[in-house]
Order: sequence, then C-alpha cells, then structure tokens
Amino acid sequence: MGTAMKVAVVGAGLMGPAIALECLESGEVEEVLLIDIDERRLREAWEKLGRPKRLKTRVQDVTDREGFVETIKGYDGLGIALLRWLNVEATWGAIEAGVHAVDLSAPPREDWAKIDEAAKKTGVTVIPGCGVEPGLTDILAAHGMDQLDRVESVDIYCGGIPKHPEPPFKYKIVFGGRYLPLRPGMVKVIEDGEERYVKRYTVAEPITFDGIEEELETFYDGFPEVLYDVEKFKGVKHCAEKTVRYKGYCNWVNFLDWCGLLSREPIEFEGRNIIPFEVFSRIIYPKVKMEEGDRDITVLRVIVKGIKDGVETTYTYDMVDHYDEERRVTSMAKTTGYTAAIVMRMIARGEITERGLVTTVRAIRGERFERLMRDLARMGVEIREIITSSRSL
Repeated sequence: MGTAMKVAVVGAGLMGPAIALECLESGEVEEVLLIDIDERRLREAWEKLGRPKRLKTRVQDVTDREGFVETIKGYDGLGIALLRWLNVEATWGAIEAGVHAVDLSAPPREDWAKIDEAAKKTGVTVIPGCGVEPGLTDILAAHGMDQLDRVESVDIYCGGIPKHPEPPFKYKIVFGGRYLPLRPGMVKVIEDGEERYVKRYTVAEPITFDGIEEELETFYDGFPEVLYDVEKFKGVKHCAEKTVRYKGYCNWVNFLDWCGLLSREPIEFEGRNIIPFEVFSRIIYPKVKMEEGDRDITVLRVIVKGIKDGVETTYTYDMVDHYDEERRVTSMAKTTGYTAAIVMRMIARGEITERGLVTTVRAIRGERFERLMRDLARMGVEIREIITSSRSL
C-alpha cells in the first residue's frame, strides 16, 4: 500500500490524538481523519499536533450511523478511542463501511459472536482491546508463552500513575472521561488451575520499578480471558492481573466503598433520586483531572513462568514509560494510542490477514510482535525482556 494509506480516528480526547500522531510520524500515511462530536476538541487536537496538512478533522456523531459510515467509507483503517458505551456504535459503523477497525476498549463479550460474523461477511478485521491494558500486556504475555514448552503461571502488573503524587488519591485520571476507575466487587483469577473469585481491592504485594522511589502497591484486576486464545495457556496453574498505584490507594477506595459513596444504586435525597457514585464523581473530578503541567508514568510488568528444554524458565517484560516532553503526549496516551496505531497500520498494510473479530493475542505473534516492538521503540516506548532459568544440580 506504500504511502497511499489513509486512516481515520474517532475520538479526539486523551487517546485519539496519540493514534493520529503515530500515524502521521510513521511516514506511510498520507491522510489522517480525526473525528469527534466536539468541534472545540478537534481544533485543540489539531493545534497541539502542529496543524499538519495531512490531518483532516470532521465533526460527526458516531451514533448517526448513516453519517458516520459515509464519513469513514474508503479509509484503510479506523482507530476507535471512545468511551465504552460508544465504541460498539463505532465498531458496527466500521463493519458497515467495510473499514478495518482497532479499538482501545472492547465491546461486551455477548456482542463478540455477532461482530465476528458480520465482520467476516464484509471482509473486515476488528481488533478489540488494543491499547496498553488490555492490549500490550496481553501481547507480551502471549509472546512469553510462545517461548516456553509448558506454561505454569502468568502475572501481569500495569498502572498509570502521576509523576508527582498528590492528595486525595495520589492519582490523576489519564483515560476514560470524567470518572475515576473505581469498581468495587469480585474479580476472576486462576489459582491451582481453577478459576476463582477474589475481592478487587485486596491489598496485594508491594512492587518496585526502576526510578520510582515512592512506595507502590497493587490490587487484583481479574485476568485477561483473551489469553485462552493462546494454546499453551490452557492448563496454566496461576494467572492474575494487578493494577499498580501508590501505596494507600486500596485503603482509600475501601473506605469510600464502606461509606457507600461508590454505589451505583439510586438513593433518595431531599425528595429526589441521586446515585452516590455520580455525585461523588462530580465533586472529586476537579481534584483528580489531568491539568496542564501534570506529568504521568506508565508502568508494566509481565512475568511468564514455565518449562523450556526441561529447565524452569521465566520471561519478564518490564516497562517504565514517562510523559513525552518533546511531543507533549502523556505516557498513557503514548503506550495506549501508539500500540493501536501500529496494529491498525499492520492491517492496512496487509500484514494482518485474519478477518472477523480477532483478538490481539491471535493477531500479534512472531514477526508481527517484533514489528510492534520496533515501532514502539521508534516512538520512545521501550520494553525490556529479561530471561532467567534455574535447574537442580
């Protein structure tokens, strides 16, 4: 396809412009169309990206199916950087338009079969969950498993944290609109070869990363079920994914939960129904939103243990990524948006040929994995691979 590639990105919030930036810097995209319902947001993104001639903008409501399909028709790929309740609309629009799509988030599981069938009919590839987490973490886990003869455990750690932590949570919102990602309840993990449920905000083990001096902690966040698409994952004895935050986060969240402030159930207050979490979110947002001048860090660690050539072997993937001062891009937008952009270009280039709904761990293996790592490094996102082995003498 060469330099004739044309791609579209829907969503001009925190992530979409990063997808556009990677495509513009790749050298093989002649046009990027950035779509959003908010004209002001489009103008700000265009200004921040340096007003490039190859970047077009379009005000378009993704829920206007006919208008959206007409807007993206003829493009080689679509990057979806929308809130969860809108990404399904964009996915169906892409299928109807016959445009390959990569989604930072993922549609509900119950929609996957219908999306897969429809995408195959129109010869379209749809890759959901293709950011940093979900996305890059799963791809690294699958790559580690590919290196082993037998896999015994997979541990995934990931988190976006502010460089300079401040009260009340030592956390700033780096994705997902105006809401803190607070979801009390039970999540699924694998222990002793069986799926079990654990409380999400259980304080797990402390964790350290190079260059971060303040203490960190983790909490359970389930495990990525897309790993079941990797043959060697079947029969794994242990798998858990954990989110990384500064120490104290779990206690603060549990306190809010005990107080009922995270409840999504309506309560009556002075004659009207209110939802505690909505009220709490409205109050807290000014204190936790990313401000001009704020800097963020994204940390990631994937540990895959098993047997290789009869020897106990561990593959560890480590990343500590910082805000890009030169391009003025948050670390979360870099690691999330660049991953999606690179995969989208792989489809548009014809490297990914599978059609239908294709998970990241099926799409990005072998040479495609190496390509993704090279392109991420070109954009300043670097991941270390550490291989350790042990045997009894």
